[in-house]
Amino acid sequence: MWLIVYRGRTSSARECIHVKNQDVAARLREIADFLEIQEVEYKPRAYRTAARNVESLSEAVEDVHERGELEEIEGVGESIAEKIADYLETGEMSYYEELKADLPIDIEAITRVEGVGPKTAKELYTKLGITSLDDLEGAAEAGEIAELGGFGEKSQQNILDHIEQAKAGEERMLLGRAIPIAQDIEALLTESDAFGRVDVVGSFRRRRPTVGDIDVLGTASDPESAMEVFCTHDDVHEVLARGETKSSVVVSGDLQVDLRIVDQSEYGAALVYFTGSKDHNITLRNRAIDREWKLNEYGLFDVSEADNPQNGQRVGERLASETEEDVYDALDLSWIPPELREDTSEVDAAAAGELPELVDSTDIRGDLQLHTDYSDGSHTVREMADAADERGLEYVLITDHGPHAPIPRTLDSETFDNQRVVVDEINDEGDVDVTILLGVEAEITDSGLEIPEEWYEACDLVVAGMHGLPSNPTEQLVHALEKYPIDILAHPSARLINEREPLDLDMDAVMQTAADEHVAIEINAQPKRLDLNWQSIKQYRHTVSYVISTDAHTADELDFMHLGVS
Repeated sequence: MWLIVYRGRTSSARECIHVKNQDVAARLREIADFLEIQEVEYKPRAYRTAARNVESLSEAVEDVHERGELEEIEGVGESIAEKIADYLETGEMSYYEELKADLPIDIEAITRVEGVGPKTAKELYTKLGITSLDDLEGAAEAGEIAELGGFGEKSQQNILDHIEQAKAGEERMLLGRAIPIAQDIEALLTESDAFGRVDVVGSFRRRRPTVGDIDVLGTASDPESAMEVFCTHDDVHEVLARGETKSSVVVSGDLQVDLRIVDQSEYGAALVYFTGSKDHNITLRNRAIDREWKLNEYGLFDVSEADNPQNGQRVGERLASETEEDVYDALDLSWIPPELREDTSEVDAAAAGELPELVDSTDIRGDLQLHTDYSDGSHTVREMADAADERGLEYVLITDHGPHAPIPRTLDSETFDNQRVVVDEINDEGDVDVTILLGVEAEITDSGLEIPEEWYEACDLVVAGMHGLPSNPTEQLVHALEKYPIDILAHPSARLINEREPLDLDMDAVMQTAADEHVAIEINAQPKRLDLNWQSIKQYRHTVSYVISTDAHTADELDFMHLGVS
């Protein structure tokens, strides 16, 4: 089976519902950073909470504003609502612009570097005039940062070690942020009379964790009219190129979108070719060559009797091209789901009829990591239960952070006991069909899992995770898995895509210990994590059991599940 389910309404690019949500959230997060630099108390957290809730809305923030209900968004009070309204009505957020004028730095990019927070960014600007990642890299390479008081060689080397990871964030967008943009564009083109078929292809279709741009494939009886629709819709910020069959534009989020129009009779071959991956396509082409055939974006051709097989793209007898299934079938292969097209033995498996049955969104029955307002979540236990019930889940596990997690608010014995009572009351009332399980996300520290002994007995399941950067993470993880009654290891590599490299782990040792101790490994569906990565998921699929969790901190983030499934 293969299916990716997106929740929320379908919209046209004219509405751009998720894109505006992301734009507003980005402004609110930067305001939080600027306020933190000014050492303003409480407000930075309020702005970050509001940003997270706006970004994860399942409807357009513009629609909420038009109904006069901005303040009904969790964490959005009167003051923040006024700033959001200002942006939606004028295209600018004056309060943000004022803060930016006082400190003209690319705060979002600079703080993406591991170890560089807002206050550090201000100091680097004040002392060295650093306003961008390029400035930061140049100063570090010149040895200027090490000469600053309070920094030194170690801090400078840390910046050099992590600068490329941060720069990747400017070049490649998280899949979770790209999906709504691609959805809007696909909906716009699909709903237009100018287009026949439309598919988003490339690494996006293969569901890679990040995308460099969005590649769109389409058919059109009148390509000129189709290009007019594509190049002039309301979310186009810049037209990079416009031709009869190929055009490129820049849309919200500075994301480039490329459209290619092909003939309907060759659509299947083009879909294979432009979906990729490059290595997968090479393996398919070599399979064709072994039969004296040729495979390209125009079709699969028998060139055994052609005088000059290389003299033109459509030389030879056409064997297949109209559908993907036709192309794979002609090569004696089962159709291969896009997520598998990475040249990791999937072609051999397809030839042998041994492709795995992929997990489908409809297979998901529960979610085993949710956070509430007892720690760093935005909603109550009841609100998260209602949201899970609306999505048809059978069970969820509440996993607020235990002591020593690096966040402002964590569970203590009193709040844990209070939450336990609330969970029992909701389950006893029986007015939701979802079962609420009680858990905790315990922090793995140098000393192990420092949660009260009685919590182990009270929890239905114990989730453990590591949020710091220890010097010997493998030793700490193995020790914790062996010593404590852990049920699930959360986001095992602790990576943050485009921000923080994964921990330097002996993954063989961690996975074997987890298997020996009957600990399940989490596939975390947060767009910034998608951890464990797909390569390791495949490598250890016969060693450990997996759970897919959203790690939701808002009700709408329950919809991240499809990313984990992907």
